[in-house]
Parts: sequence; structure tokens; C-alpha cells
Amino acid sequence: MEQPRVIGHVVAVSGFRLKVELSPDAKSSSRATPDGVQRAVAINSFLTFDLGAGTHAIGLLSDLEARESYDPTRDEELSLELTKPRRVASVQLLGTVKQTGKSGWKFDPGITVLPTLDTPAEVANPDVLSGIFARPPERNKPRDWSEGYYDFPLEIGHQTGDENTKVKASFNDLFARPLAVVGNTGSGKSYTVASLIRGIVEHEKFSTVSKAEPHVFILDINGEYASAFLDKFQASYARDPNKIYLNGQEFCLPAWLMNGEEVCDWLQASEATQEPVLKDWWSIAKANRGGVASYDPLQVAIGKIDSALAWLDDPRQPANGTFDVYINHAQQYAPDIDWNTFNGIPNWTPDATNQWRKVANDKAVRDRLIEIRSSLLEKISARQNEGVNFAKTADAPRFIAVHEFRDPNLVDRSTDQEGSKRIDQYLLTLKLRLRTRLDDRRWQSFFSYEDQSIRSYEDWMTKLGIGQKSGSRVSVLDFSMLSSEVLPFACALFGRLLLETREMLRPDVRSRYPWVLVLEEAHNYARPPGRVEDRGQSLSRRAFERVAKEGRKFGLSLIVASQRPSEISPTIISQCANFFSHRLQNPDDIDHFRRIIPKQAQRLLDQVTVLAAGEAIVFGSAVHVPSRVQIKLPTQEPWSATAAPFVDWGAEVAFPLADVVVNWGLTKEEASAAATASPAQSAEVTSTTADLDDEIPF
Repeated sequence: MEQPRVIGHVVAVSGFRLKVELSPDAKSSSRATPDGVQRAVAINSFLTFDLGAGTHAIGLLSDLEARESYDPTRDEELSLELTKPRRVASVQLLGTVKQTGKSGWKFDPGITVLPTLDTPAEVANPDVLSGIFARPPERNKPRDWSEGYYDFPLEIGHQTGDENTKVKASFNDLFARPLAVVGNTGSGKSYTVASLIRGIVEHEKFSTVSKAEPHVFILDINGEYASAFLDKFQASYARDPNKIYLNGQEFCLPAWLMNGEEVCDWLQASEATQEPVLKDWWSIAKANRGGVASYDPLQVAIGKIDSALAWLDDPRQPANGTFDVYINHAQQYAPDIDWNTFNGIPNWTPDATNQWRKVANDKAVRDRLIEIRSSLLEKISARQNEGVNFAKTADAPRFIAVHEFRDPNLVDRSTDQEGSKRIDQYLLTLKLRLRTRLDDRRWQSFFSYEDQSIRSYEDWMTKLGIGQKSGSRVSVLDFSMLSSEVLPFACALFGRLLLETREMLRPDVRSRYPWVLVLEEAHNYARPPGRVEDRGQSLSRRAFERVAKEGRKFGLSLIVASQRPSEISPTIISQCANFFSHRLQNPDDIDHFRRIIPKQAQRLLDQVTVLAAGEAIVFGSAVHVPSRVQIKLPTQEPWSATAAPFVDWGAEVAFPLADVVVNWGLTKEEASAAATASPAQSAEVTSTTADLDDEIPF
């Protein structure tokens, strides 16, 4: 009886790899079967092996060879010449399929019974392939779920060379656990990311909801995703240097969102001397809970005492200001102190009313003031332990007015009078860095929050769209105009804040509001640790390593897209549950990738150097088996086209230099002013800069 699906039989079983000797008539890569023409003797075709009881083992054809001789003794002096070549196919077993209905098949990755010798190898019929690729595993069933679908098979493309076999993946698994999309430039990474996210936006269940809050946040550092998720008018927004844009509108990352660790890295504070002072300053600045007009009485009292101590050291006659005024003010802000005892200590000379008077017993007065100051600091510490904690509020996203950053005395208030004198030369560099950051246009998106009417963490999250059913499910954060120094800090701050926002939710509800964070070109800000590492890069890497390791249980997942998987933190890559590997050419990237993927996908990875644009090796927990897939094109494509020099060089057009000048904020007037500056002015600027460099001990 003719068996049109059979193309050979098993001649060797080695672990979960089989050798199949092909039939003489199995010469074509395709075969006509009752279900139509199917791939048969071809790399990446699927074969089944009957195990009985309606169960079949299924495997992937990975190698083909033809032998014209046979050596039965493995002795070079003895061999048999075959009259016909012996054609053998190598097959990697993937699992088993079992018939569940008239045409339904269920896939199981386990294999308890292996095919035996002489078992026929058959071309997998379309129903079997549909059971594997069109019905992916269902993941993440919610607690107390009663009935209905809780997962969805999201179409990601079709099998390469077989447009009829659609490949689908678990919706829940793709977007609830970290996903890596890697490949050389031009291989289709941006299109894959856009296609997956368009699968969310265009799903019929979600499209019926007219408005929603964002669930996907894209860190777009190349400015290419606006066209994929915004309408044509929104996507054509003008971009200015050093600014951040959210869905086409100017956005910001307020500096006061930084925690204590981030502000120390931002200002490059030295660990031994400057970090404690800076963290204390950050605490004091954030302790101003009521806005600009409110204050902390104990901190004000400490400031008045510092002024009184400074009065004692003032060499001018008479001193500028009066000692009594400072003490009187301190009493008003700290009434619990025994000031009556203190008022009896000063011994004035020549007398208490003379305008030239001085304190004769300087040491006794100074010692007592320092004791009072220490007691006020102890009160602040006690209050911290009760919950009003300045050190803790340093890590909270509390508003700080821009003018507070320019307060020259704010850093000094975080140290005692004597300590300030001892470490003044170190604090000088810290103050200079802060002033430089404030005046550096590259950091303007960290200080433009008042111009955008953002005066609280809630204001910032509302503008981001969190908690507001007001628009798209996708938020495109355009970081493409940020400098390379600013970018890692911006990415780290945004990622860390999303995770900590979710940590504030109760454990029983936080999984109900999941988010996905897309890290585009992640090798720019999530690199492996190095011997010499920039502070911004270190901060960003640690932030996203934490998201990769802990984000799942808090409802925050990652999509990591990169050209260089070997230049992404191994901790982040190791946490990825699913992979889309486009074309890779670099041996280091391929070897790095091979070490972290499952064994059943490693033979497919051999083909990663010859993948066409838009093709990817897809494997992970969202699909049943690894496969080579032609990714579905998104309905709206990102700005990620490759140049066509033959067409463009033949056109009579000039490079739009004027647009670059305008977009960079440069004008001809500025250039003319610089050119006409007098030599004396130039010399003065140079001299001032040189003197400053000599004075600052960097």
C-alpha cells in the first residue's frame, strides 16, 4: 500500500537525535500528499515517527548527507563501494504530538518513548504543524480564574518557506517575561519590535476600548518609533537638541526624581568625603514637603546657630550682625532647648551694651552652642526613626524647586561649622559640578519641570499617562536628542522609577496592571561591567539588571533590542525567557548567544548568519518548538529604512544643512558674534578659565 507521507526509516537512535535513511524516491525537497504539496527532504522540515496509541514523535530535519562507501569495520584498509549513494538525514527530536480529535493535535515537549529502528519517517501533516505553531502554550492563568480565555495566540509570522504555516506565540508569555530581540543592523529588529507591539494595539479586545493608559514604554534612542505608533501629524514633530519627547510632546525627567545613589553618581561625588555630605543635602532639600514656602524649624535653628558661631569668628569691628539676634531667632525655632542657662554663659567685654563688644569666654560659649546643635541633630535623628526620615526621603521622588539647586548655602547646611571648614576644599569641587550641571544645556530636560507645570511626582506620572485613561497604550519616549553622557542617566532614572512605582502596590494587586519597557539599542546603556566604567553606565546597568531579575513579580517586563548581545549585561540576557535572533555575523555575538540558548535550538542557530532581512530564529517559553520564522510586517513601520545611494546620489538635491543648524540651536548671528569678539575679550575668558582650573583640585 502506497504511503505518500513516508520518506524513509530510522537507522540509528542516539539520545534524542535520529538517523533516517531516505527512500530512493525521496529526492525532491517537496512532496505531494493528500493535504497538498509539503516540504519533505529539506533543512528545517518537520518529520513525525509513529509511537503507537495515536502518539507521534516529531523532529526537525537538521542535516543531510550522501555516502558512496561503507566501512563496516572502521578499518581504512577495508571498505565497500555502494552501487547507489546511501542518503541519510539527521533529525533532532523536539517532543511528541497526540491526536485529541478528528483533526486536533496537542504538543508535549516530553518524550518518554523513543522511535525504534526501522520506524517510518513521515512528512508532518498540516494539522500536526497547526497544533504546534498555531496553538502555542497557554501561560499565566490568573488566580481564581473561572472560565473563558486567559491567554491569546499572537501571530508573529510564518515559517520560512511555508506561508501556510502561521507561527503564533503566547501573548501572556511574550509580554510578562523578558524578551530579547537581537541582530545586525538592517536585519529587522525594529520591525519585529513594532510588529509585536502593534499586535497589542490592534487586537480586537483592546481596540474596542477607545481610551486607555499606557502599558508599553519605548526608550527610543534613535527617534524611529514615532511613525510606528503615532499618527502622521504627531510623528512629524520638530525635535530640539537636549530635549526629551513623549509621543511628540516635550517631556522631562525632573532631577528631584533621583535617589541618593543617583545624585551622587550624577555629581561624581567622592565616596569618602563628598557622598555623605551630598546625601545629607539631598535629604534636607527633599524634606521641604509643603513646597517653596514651608521649612523645617530644627534645620532653621541649626542654621541660626551656625550664623552665631560665624559671628564669633568675624574679625571685623563691630561684627556684621548681632549675636543676640541669631540666638533669639534660634530660640524661636527650637523652644524646647534650655536657652535660659545658655543666656547666662556669655561674658561680654567691655560690656553687654557696647557696639564693639566681644565674648571673652569664647570657648565656653562655643562648646555650649555645639552641644545645642548636636542635641538638635539628635532630635532630627529620633524623628527619622519615627518615620519622618530625611535619609529616607532622599530616595523618595519629592519636589525640589529649581532655585533650591542654586542656593549656595544649601550644601554647607548639611555639615557642622567645624566640619565645613575642614572639608571646604572638597565641597568646593562638588558645588562647582552642581553649578556646571545647572548651566550645561545638555541637562536642561532635568530642570525644565517648572516650565511644564510639574511640581510633584503625581504631576509627572499624570503627564506620562499613568492612572489616566487618556490615550494610546504605547508611550514613545524619544531620547534621541540627548547626549551620550546624559542618555545612561535618563534611561536608568526612568527604568528604576517604573520598578519602584510598582513596588509601592500591594502584592495582591500589582500583577493586575502589567507594564512592558522596551530597551531599544540596549548595548548603549546596559553594558557588562568593566574595569573602568563610567558612572552613568554603571548606574544604568544596575537599574536594568534589577528590573530583569525582579520585574516579573512586580508586573514589569522588558523587551531588550540590540545589535550586540555580547555587549549587554549577561545578567539581563540570562533572565530572558524568549528570543528573536535575527541575522548575526560577529563570532563573539554568536558564541555568546550559543552559550545561553537551549540545546534544541543550537542547530537552528547555525543558520543565523544566512537569515534574510525580517527572518529570525524564534525560541523560548512562548512557543512550543524553536523555528525559523519570517516575521509579520507591522501595519505602521518605524523609521528604520536603509539608504539607497544609487537613487539618492542621482538626484539634484543638497544636504539640508540649514535644518541641522536650526535643529541644533545654532544661528548665523551667534557665529558672527563669536567671530567679531575682541582679542581682549577672548584673552579675558581664557585667563579666567585657566585661573579656575588652577584653583580647583580635580
